[in-house]
Amino acid sequence: MCPNCILNQAGLQGGMYVAFGVCGIFFVVAIIGILWAFKNGEFEDMEAIKFDMMDDDEDGPNGVRARLAAEKARMKNMSSVKEVTNG
Repeated sequence: MCPNCILNQAGLQGGMYVAFGVCGIFFVVAIIGILWAFKNGEFEDMEAIKFDMMDDDEDGPNGVRARLAAEKARMKNMSSVKEVTNG
């Protein structure tokens, strides 16, 4: 028993309700999260994901996407540098 419970001659019933309530809330949130993931198709193609990480080809879809993202970031950086030097 906890020291406060011993000193105040209180039982653990109130704390048990709180603990079970918090566990119940986590359970409901987890179920909602799983249902959301199924609804949005997160579990549709689980086999292809493990092969995507091996796609290091620069001409592959991930390479093209990475190259476009890098170019976009570079252009954004260049425009912010021009604003600082002109301003």
